[in-house]
Amino acid sequence: YPSSDNPVYHLAVPARHFDTGLDVISDAIQHSAFDPAELTKELEVVLEEIRMNEDRPGRNLFKSILGTAYADHPYRRPVIGYEGTANSFTRPQILAFFKRWYVPANRTRVIVGDIEHEAALKAVKESFGNFKGESPRAPKRRVEGAQTALRTTSLEMDIAEAHFGLAFHIPALEDPDTYAIDVLDGLLGGGASSRLYKKLKIEDATVYSISAYAMTLKDPGLFFITGSSKTDNVAAAVSGAIAQIRRLAEEGPNPDELAKVQLNLESSFVYSRETMQGIAGKLGYYDTVSDDPGYEDRYIDGIRSVTSEDVRRVIEKYLTEKNLTVSALLPTRDKGSVTAEKLEAAAKQSYRLAAKDTEGVGGDAVVTKLKLDNGITLIVKEVHSNPTVAFYAAFPGGLRFERRKKNGVGNFTVSMLARGTKERTREEIIKEIEEMAGGLYGFSGWNSTGVSGKFLSRHFSKGLELLADITMNPTFPQSEMEKLRVDLHAAIKRREDNLPRYTFSLLKESLYRVHPYGMPVSGTMKTVKGMRR
Repeated sequence: YPSSDNPVYHLAVPARHFDTGLDVISDAIQHSAFDPAELTKELEVVLEEIRMNEDRPGRNLFKSILGTAYADHPYRRPVIGYEGTANSFTRPQILAFFKRWYVPANRTRVIVGDIEHEAALKAVKESFGNFKGESPRAPKRRVEGAQTALRTTSLEMDIAEAHFGLAFHIPALEDPDTYAIDVLDGLLGGGASSRLYKKLKIEDATVYSISAYAMTLKDPGLFFITGSSKTDNVAAAVSGAIAQIRRLAEEGPNPDELAKVQLNLESSFVYSRETMQGIAGKLGYYDTVSDDPGYEDRYIDGIRSVTSEDVRRVIEKYLTEKNLTVSALLPTRDKGSVTAEKLEAAAKQSYRLAAKDTEGVGGDAVVTKLKLDNGITLIVKEVHSNPTVAFYAAFPGGLRFERRKKNGVGNFTVSMLARGTKERTREEIIKEIEEMAGGLYGFSGWNSTGVSGKFLSRHFSKGLELLADITMNPTFPQSEMEKLRVDLHAAIKRREDNLPRYTFSLLKESLYRVHPYGMPVSGTMKTVKGMRR
């Protein structure tokens, strides 16, 4: 397979067939005939792959970002090439390329497996003993100059949903900042618990998908944040991603968050050692890219040593407005709705807001805890990295306070709170929430129950008033109770379709035979049927 820095040939065989495998791959490397008929067939395969890539939104977005972020370096071009260049290759050109670059001094061979060292070394020397070739003078790759201003681009294709990407220039693999950048990758986009996923996907529902990736290569690479969304949400997704970057720069990761990412990075290396291919691939990559096959040990030590301050430092150094490239790929039907100029304005505005929010603020915001006259405990923390506000009204409750005959009463109760109050019908509550682009949710777990709300900061007062109303003045309309009962019965029937969750519920039931923790939060068909106003 090809890559941005070198081509790789790999072969995995049972250890008893080592000699055969070595013979096959050494023959291919030294004596390839490049039969004209086979070359013609392979050209069609390559051309078809290039055409297929043109139909893939992710590949088009990636190509757009690379072509915009890099002005001079060959990383700006696709590894597979272009249809025009691939069509122009002749057999003499390919033979000349092969003879020039596929020479002993240019190649690293890695052998890993159930073999005897001296016997393997002897076999390799015999297989490649007559392999000759002059050491080529490698052309100097053009050095990419520092990016000095925000770059944006927008394009369209016939797709169903919009795609977007942010890219920041980062140093090459050998730079010591690589460790902190890879940790940053995990903090921002490493799975469902990462900051970008939790905020933009789970909490705000701005995106369909989002992830981060550090493209660390022999020469300086890029730090990517890519995702998909509705076209109308692209600018908000870009702004939201920058807001999370700036928030992490101000706060730094908490100790548990940092430790989790470090463990995940280390474990990925451990798991890669489970196959011979994984070990060989890493040794070959590190030897050719960093000239050190033992780089993995350095890398793991470097990851373990990353601190919260290191993460904040690399954000301030690399994830800046001037170092940023933003690209959007839109459905053809939405052409012109998100232009390069709009992307630029959204990105610049996000950096300005982040700078304004943190002016004169040092360290974490103070948490204030008060006891109100009526007994309510109030906890307030100011967080100015994003113009949103969240409320939680929590009470002791949930399973720990339920009996088997009324199992699910906590969940039923909180599910009814937003279905009508003394002053508002369910429809009026829904309308008010949607007009504020906010959300109100009931929750009931093992130990607590209550209501949560989330709104834009400018709707603070109205959102809080609405949360207070459904908490203090619910009317539990009988008609709404019957609708909810139907929904809950359907959800209970679906429980067995989710095998991991169902297995866990059986485990709970087995572990807690007497304690209420063994019961399902949503209740049973029988208990839900028996719920009365």
